[in-house]
Amino acid sequence: MKKKGGGNDNIHAGHRERVRQRFFADPEMRTFSPHEILEYLLFYGVQRKDTNELAHKLIREFGSLSAVFDANIEDLTAFPELPERAAYLIKSIIPITDAYLKDSKKTSAIIDSYSDILSFYNHSSLSLNPNEEHVSAIFLDVTGRVKNFADISSGGASNVTVNIPRLYRYASACKASRVVVFHNHPGDTMYPSQGDLIATSVIIITLASLGVLLSDHIIRGNSGKYFSFFENSILDALTDVCSPFINTDEYKYSFKPFRSDAVNNSVLLSEAECEKLRDRIYDMANSANIRTQLEDAMQDIESAKSADPDER
Repeated sequence: MKKKGGGNDNIHAGHRERVRQRFFADPEMRTFSPHEILEYLLFYGVQRKDTNELAHKLIREFGSLSAVFDANIEDLTAFPELPERAAYLIKSIIPITDAYLKDSKKTSAIIDSYSDILSFYNHSSLSLNPNEEHVSAIFLDVTGRVKNFADISSGGASNVTVNIPRLYRYASACKASRVVVFHNHPGDTMYPSQGDLIATSVIIITLASLGVLLSDHIIRGNSGKYFSFFENSILDALTDVCSPFINTDEYKYSFKPFRSDAVNNSVLLSEAECEKLRDRIYDMANSANIRTQLEDAMQDIESAKSADPDER
Protein backbone atom coordinates (compact mmCIF):
# COMPACT_ATOMS: atom_id res chain seq x y z
CA MET A 1 0.00 0.00 0.00
CA LYS A 2 1.31 3.44 -0.96
CA LYS A 3 1.39 6.15 1.64
CA LYS A 4 -0.81 9.16 0.96
CA GLY A 5 1.25 11.79 -0.82
CA GLY A 6 3.98 9.28 -1.64
CA GLY A 7 4.81 7.10 -4.65
CA ASN A 8 3.89 8.64 -7.99
CA ASP A 9 2.90 11.94 -6.34
CA ASN A 10 6.47 12.39 -5.12
CA ILE A 11 7.89 11.33 -8.49
CA HIS A 12 5.82 13.95 -10.30
CA ALA A 13 6.55 16.59 -7.66
CA GLY A 14 10.28 15.99 -7.96
CA HIS A 15 10.16 16.08 -11.76
CA ARG A 16 8.16 19.31 -11.81
CA GLU A 17 10.61 20.99 -9.45
CA ARG A 18 13.52 19.96 -11.69
CA VAL A 19 11.76 21.44 -14.73
CA ARG A 20 11.06 24.65 -12.80
CA GLN A 21 14.72 24.92 -11.87
CA ARG A 22 15.58 24.41 -15.51
CA PHE A 23 13.20 27.25 -16.40
CA PHE A 24 14.84 29.54 -13.82
CA ALA A 25 18.19 28.81 -15.50
CA ASP A 26 16.73 29.31 -19.00
CA PRO A 27 13.81 31.80 -18.66
CA GLU A 28 13.60 32.28 -22.44
CA MET A 29 13.09 28.49 -22.79
CA ARG A 30 15.63 28.29 -25.62
CA THR A 31 16.65 24.76 -24.64
CA PHE A 32 13.05 23.54 -24.29
CA SER A 33 11.47 21.47 -27.06
CA PRO A 34 7.84 22.22 -28.03
CA HIS A 35 6.40 19.40 -25.95
CA GLU A 36 8.49 20.50 -22.93
CA ILE A 37 7.09 24.04 -23.19
CA LEU A 38 3.57 22.65 -23.19
CA GLU A 39 4.44 20.25 -20.38
CA TYR A 40 5.63 23.18 -18.24
CA LEU A 41 2.46 25.16 -18.92
CA LEU A 42 0.31 22.18 -17.99
CA PHE A 43 1.93 22.04 -14.53
CA TYR A 44 -0.43 24.91 -13.66
CA GLY A 45 -3.56 23.28 -15.04
CA VAL A 46 -3.11 19.60 -14.22
CA GLN A 47 -2.42 18.20 -10.75
CA ARG A 48 -0.60 14.97 -9.87
CA LYS A 49 -0.27 13.70 -13.41
CA ASP A 50 2.51 13.16 -15.97
CA THR A 51 2.10 16.28 -18.08
CA ASN A 52 5.02 15.28 -20.31
CA GLU A 53 3.02 12.39 -21.72
CA LEU A 54 -0.10 14.58 -21.98
CA ALA A 55 1.87 17.26 -23.88
CA HIS A 56 3.07 14.63 -26.37
CA LYS A 57 -0.51 13.45 -26.90
CA LEU A 58 -1.84 16.97 -27.47
CA ILE A 59 0.84 17.82 -30.02
CA ARG A 60 0.28 14.52 -31.85
CA GLU A 61 -3.47 15.18 -31.90
CA PHE A 62 -3.35 18.79 -33.11
CA GLY A 63 -0.11 18.65 -35.11
CA SER A 64 2.16 21.23 -33.44
CA LEU A 65 2.56 23.42 -30.37
CA SER A 66 1.07 26.42 -32.15
CA ALA A 67 -1.85 24.31 -33.35
CA VAL A 68 -2.59 23.35 -29.73
CA PHE A 69 -2.79 27.04 -28.81
CA ASP A 70 -4.92 27.76 -31.90
CA ALA A 71 -7.35 24.91 -31.24
CA ASN A 72 -11.02 25.63 -30.50
CA ILE A 73 -11.93 25.54 -26.83
CA GLU A 74 -14.54 22.87 -27.63
CA ASP A 75 -11.85 20.58 -29.04
CA LEU A 76 -9.57 21.16 -26.09
CA THR A 77 -12.24 20.53 -23.45
CA ALA A 78 -13.25 17.33 -25.30
CA PHE A 79 -9.70 15.97 -25.31
CA PRO A 80 -9.34 12.92 -23.04
CA GLU A 81 -7.24 13.41 -19.88
CA LEU A 82 -7.15 17.21 -20.26
CA PRO A 83 -9.00 18.92 -17.36
CA GLU A 84 -11.31 21.76 -18.31
CA ARG A 85 -9.26 24.33 -16.40
CA ALA A 86 -6.13 23.24 -18.30
CA ALA A 87 -8.01 23.62 -21.59
CA TYR A 88 -8.95 27.19 -20.67
CA LEU A 89 -5.38 27.88 -19.56
CA ILE A 90 -4.08 26.80 -22.98
CA LYS A 91 -6.72 28.83 -24.78
CA SER A 92 -5.84 31.96 -22.77
CA ILE A 93 -2.21 32.03 -23.93
CA ILE A 94 -2.78 33.81 -27.27
CA PRO A 95 -5.10 36.59 -25.97
CA ILE A 96 -2.77 37.17 -23.01
CA THR A 97 0.20 37.38 -25.39
CA ASP A 98 -1.70 39.73 -27.71
CA ALA A 99 -2.56 41.99 -24.77
CA TYR A 100 1.08 42.01 -23.68
CA LEU A 101 2.32 42.90 -27.16
CA LYS A 102 -0.17 45.75 -27.50
CA ASP A 103 0.78 47.08 -24.09
CA SER A 104 4.52 46.74 -24.75
CA LYS A 105 4.14 48.78 -27.94
CA LYS A 106 2.65 51.60 -25.85
CA THR A 107 5.60 51.54 -23.48
CA SER A 108 8.08 51.67 -26.37
CA ALA A 109 6.53 54.80 -27.86
CA ILE A 110 8.64 57.93 -28.30
CA ILE A 111 7.03 61.18 -27.17
CA ASP A 112 8.49 64.51 -28.25
CA SER A 113 5.45 66.65 -29.06
CA TYR A 114 2.09 67.59 -27.58
CA SER A 115 0.26 65.69 -30.31
CA ASP A 116 2.25 62.58 -29.26
CA ILE A 117 1.27 63.16 -25.63
CA LEU A 118 -2.43 63.62 -26.40
CA SER A 119 -2.54 60.64 -28.77
CA PHE A 120 -0.86 58.41 -26.19
CA TYR A 121 -3.19 59.58 -23.44
CA ASN A 122 -6.32 59.14 -25.54
CA HIS A 123 -5.40 55.59 -26.59
CA SER A 124 -4.19 54.32 -23.24
CA SER A 125 -5.83 53.17 -20.05
CA LEU A 126 -5.17 56.62 -18.60
CA SER A 127 -8.41 57.85 -20.16
CA LEU A 128 -10.65 57.41 -17.13
CA ASN A 129 -14.12 58.49 -15.98
CA PRO A 130 -14.52 62.06 -17.32
CA ASN A 131 -17.01 62.92 -14.57
CA GLU A 132 -14.43 62.49 -11.78
CA GLU A 133 -11.05 64.11 -11.31
CA HIS A 134 -8.04 61.84 -11.73
CA VAL A 135 -4.29 62.35 -11.62
CA SER A 136 -2.29 60.18 -13.98
CA ALA A 137 1.23 60.24 -15.38
CA ILE A 138 3.40 59.18 -18.30
CA PHE A 139 6.95 58.26 -17.26
CA LEU A 140 9.68 58.83 -19.87
CA ASP A 141 13.39 58.13 -20.18
CA VAL A 142 15.85 60.81 -21.22
CA THR A 143 15.11 60.21 -24.93
CA GLY A 144 11.34 60.54 -24.47
CA ARG A 145 10.64 56.81 -24.65
CA VAL A 146 7.67 55.75 -22.51
CA LYS A 147 8.75 53.68 -19.51
CA ASN A 148 5.36 53.41 -17.80
CA PHE A 149 1.95 55.05 -17.59
CA ALA A 150 -0.29 54.90 -14.56
CA ASP A 151 -3.25 56.30 -12.66
CA ILE A 152 -1.86 58.09 -9.60
CA SER A 153 -4.99 59.25 -7.75
CA SER A 154 -8.75 59.34 -8.13
CA GLY A 155 -11.09 61.81 -6.52
CA GLY A 156 -14.54 63.31 -6.71
CA ALA A 157 -16.23 65.59 -9.19
CA SER A 158 -14.35 68.72 -8.10
CA ASN A 159 -11.01 67.75 -6.53
CA VAL A 160 -8.39 65.06 -6.16
CA THR A 161 -5.43 64.60 -3.82
CA VAL A 162 -2.11 63.52 -5.33
CA ASN A 163 -0.93 60.17 -3.95
CA ILE A 164 2.71 61.16 -3.31
CA PRO A 165 4.02 57.71 -2.22
CA ARG A 166 2.50 56.10 -5.32
CA LEU A 167 3.96 58.73 -7.66
CA TYR A 168 7.33 58.31 -5.99
CA ARG A 169 7.25 54.51 -6.24
CA TYR A 170 6.27 54.48 -9.93
CA ALA A 171 8.94 57.02 -10.91
CA SER A 172 11.57 55.15 -8.93
CA ALA A 173 10.60 51.68 -10.15
CA CYS A 174 10.86 52.51 -13.86
CA LYS A 175 13.87 54.81 -13.41
CA ALA A 176 12.14 57.64 -15.23
CA SER A 177 14.00 60.79 -16.25
CA ARG A 178 10.97 62.91 -17.12
CA VAL A 179 7.29 62.79 -16.23
CA VAL A 180 4.19 64.32 -17.77
CA VAL A 181 1.34 64.59 -15.25
CA PHE A 182 -2.31 64.82 -16.31
CA HIS A 183 -5.41 65.64 -14.42
CA ASN A 184 -8.85 66.36 -15.74
CA HIS A 185 -11.47 68.98 -14.96
CA PRO A 186 -14.98 67.62 -15.55
CA GLY A 187 -16.46 70.08 -18.00
CA ASP A 188 -14.30 72.52 -19.93
CA THR A 189 -12.98 74.93 -17.31
CA MET A 190 -9.25 74.29 -17.50
CA TYR A 191 -7.89 77.33 -15.68
CA PRO A 192 -5.74 75.99 -12.81
CA SER A 193 -7.17 76.29 -9.32
CA GLN A 194 -5.16 77.17 -6.21
CA GLY A 195 -5.20 73.47 -5.37
CA ASP A 196 -3.79 72.63 -8.81
CA LEU A 197 -0.91 75.06 -8.31
CA ILE A 198 -0.05 73.67 -4.88
CA ALA A 199 -0.35 70.08 -6.11
CA THR A 200 2.05 70.83 -8.97
CA SER A 201 4.61 72.21 -6.51
CA VAL A 202 4.29 69.04 -4.46
CA ILE A 203 4.79 66.92 -7.59
CA ILE A 204 7.89 68.91 -8.56
CA ILE A 205 9.67 68.29 -5.25
CA THR A 206 8.55 64.63 -5.18
CA LEU A 207 10.10 63.94 -8.58
CA ALA A 208 13.14 66.16 -7.97
CA SER A 209 13.98 64.04 -4.90
CA LEU A 210 14.64 61.25 -7.41
CA GLY A 211 16.44 63.46 -9.91
CA VAL A 212 13.37 63.33 -12.16
CA LEU A 213 12.00 66.33 -14.05
CA LEU A 214 8.35 67.28 -14.25
CA SER A 215 8.22 68.15 -17.97
CA ASP A 216 4.65 69.37 -17.83
CA HIS A 217 1.38 69.26 -15.96
CA ILE A 218 -1.59 69.13 -18.32
CA ILE A 219 -5.22 69.78 -17.44
CA ARG A 220 -7.73 68.12 -19.75
CA GLY A 221 -11.32 69.13 -20.39
CA ASN A 222 -14.11 66.98 -21.79
CA SER A 223 -13.90 68.61 -25.23
CA GLY A 224 -10.35 67.41 -25.89
CA LYS A 225 -8.80 70.80 -25.17
CA TYR A 226 -5.84 70.96 -22.83
CA PHE A 227 -4.06 73.51 -20.62
CA SER A 228 -0.27 73.12 -20.42
CA PHE A 229 1.55 74.59 -17.44
CA PHE A 230 4.74 74.72 -19.50
CA GLU A 231 3.22 76.32 -22.60
CA ASN A 232 1.57 78.95 -20.42
CA SER A 233 4.91 79.83 -18.78
CA ILE A 234 3.92 79.01 -15.21
CA LEU A 235 5.93 75.83 -14.60
CA ASP A 236 9.10 77.84 -13.92
CA ALA A 237 7.26 80.03 -11.39
CA LEU A 238 6.02 76.93 -9.57
CA THR A 239 9.57 75.58 -9.58
CA ASP A 240 10.68 78.80 -7.85
CA VAL A 241 8.12 78.09 -5.11
CA CYS A 242 9.99 74.82 -4.45
CA SER A 243 13.38 76.54 -3.97
CA PRO A 244 13.61 75.68 -0.25
CA PHE A 245 13.53 71.99 -1.20
CA ILE A 246 15.30 71.62 -4.57
CA ASN A 247 18.12 73.18 -6.60
CA THR A 248 15.92 75.26 -8.90
CA ASP A 249 18.76 76.45 -11.17
CA GLU A 250 19.79 72.88 -11.94
CA TYR A 251 16.17 71.83 -12.32
CA LYS A 252 15.28 74.57 -14.81
CA TYR A 253 18.43 73.82 -16.82
CA SER A 254 17.02 70.34 -17.45
CA PHE A 255 13.78 71.57 -19.08
CA LYS A 256 13.35 70.06 -22.53
CA PRO A 257 10.13 71.39 -24.05
CA PHE A 258 7.92 69.28 -26.28
CA ARG A 259 7.12 70.49 -29.78
CA SER A 260 3.99 72.66 -29.71
CA ASP A 261 2.21 71.05 -32.65
CA ALA A 262 -1.31 70.75 -31.17
CA VAL A 263 -2.15 74.45 -31.12
CA ASN A 264 -5.78 73.89 -32.15
CA ASN A 265 -6.38 72.00 -28.89
CA SER A 266 -4.15 74.10 -26.65
CA VAL A 267 -5.65 76.67 -24.27
CA LEU A 268 -3.20 79.58 -24.23
CA LEU A 269 -3.53 82.55 -21.91
CA SER A 270 -2.60 86.03 -23.00
CA GLU A 271 0.71 87.38 -21.74
CA ALA A 272 -1.17 89.62 -19.30
CA GLU A 273 -3.13 86.62 -17.99
CA CYS A 274 0.06 84.56 -17.63
CA GLU A 275 1.74 87.39 -15.72
CA LYS A 276 -1.25 87.67 -13.41
CA LEU A 277 -1.13 83.93 -12.76
CA ARG A 278 2.61 84.03 -12.08
CA ASP A 279 2.07 86.88 -9.58
CA ARG A 280 -0.56 84.77 -7.90
CA ILE A 281 1.91 81.89 -7.67
CA TYR A 282 4.60 84.05 -6.08
CA ASP A 283 2.08 85.41 -3.60
CA MET A 284 1.06 81.85 -2.84
CA ALA A 285 4.69 80.99 -2.06
CA ASN A 286 4.57 83.23 0.99
CA SER A 287 1.51 81.61 2.50
CA ALA A 288 1.71 79.33 5.51
CA ASN A 289 -0.68 76.93 3.80
CA ILE A 290 1.66 76.00 0.96
CA ARG A 291 4.70 75.78 3.25
CA THR A 292 2.80 73.29 5.40
CA GLN A 293 1.75 71.23 2.37
CA LEU A 294 5.26 71.14 0.94
CA GLU A 295 6.68 70.10 4.31
CA ASP A 296 4.02 67.37 4.52
CA ALA A 297 5.03 66.25 1.02
CA MET A 298 8.66 65.96 2.12
CA GLN A 299 7.55 63.71 4.98
CA ASP A 300 5.57 61.58 2.51
CA ILE A 301 8.66 61.31 0.31
CA GLU A 302 10.79 60.18 3.25
CA SER A 303 8.15 57.58 4.12
CA ALA A 304 8.15 56.35 0.51
CA LYS A 305 11.94 56.10 0.57
CA SER A 306 11.95 54.04 3.77
CA ALA A 307 9.37 51.69 2.22
CA ASP A 308 11.44 51.35 -0.97
CA PRO A 309 14.73 49.57 -0.24
CA ASP A 310 15.65 49.67 -3.94
CA GLU A 311 15.31 53.47 -4.13
CA ARG A 312 18.04 54.58 -6.45
